Amino acid sequence: MEKTIKEKSIYKGKILELKVLDVELPDKKTSKREIVINADAVVIIAFDDNNNLYFVKQYRKAIEDYLLELPAGKIDPGESPETSAKRELAEEIGYTAKNMDFLFSIYSSPGFSKEKIHVYQASDLIKKDADCDDDEFIEIIKIPYEEVLQQIKRKKIEDSKTVSAVLFYSQFISK
Repeated sequence: MEKTIKEKSIYKGKILELKVLDVELPDKKTSKREIVINADAVVIIAFDDNNNLYFVKQYRKAIEDYLLELPAGKIDPGESPETSAKRELAEEIGYTAKNMDFLFSIYSSPGFSKEKIHVYQASDLIKKDADCDDDEFIEIIKIPYEEVLQQIKRKKIEDSKTVSAVLFYSQFISK
């Protein structure tokens, strides 16, 4: 365990806060920790009737490149993970789901962030219009499930939450 001695917020923006903590280590020495505080998130595995997975392709400024990602987004204050998953599915790919099943949760980067990502599987999809956020420019792409696995193997899909969700599904759900 590490005991927090002092905590200072050095930046607070729209989607995250950065804190610097002075901590006491188990050997009684001290150290600093930089912690990102941001909302938890959801990611959704959604298949169509032909065993294609829905993806969004969007530009990610942090890596200066496009990524293929499963539909995902942050959980709004007061919102449950399941409600968030339903909202994000509708916003990002324009579908609602009769069934939204929780699969598992992961911490995205626990070395510096407390963000927890909750993974859901959406089934029995119903088409509606997508309603993206004003600052999101995404392309909706359907990829056959077996091709998704090959793209992960060939390192064409590199988003960690997407890789984790698909590989979990392939190992524990699809069998």
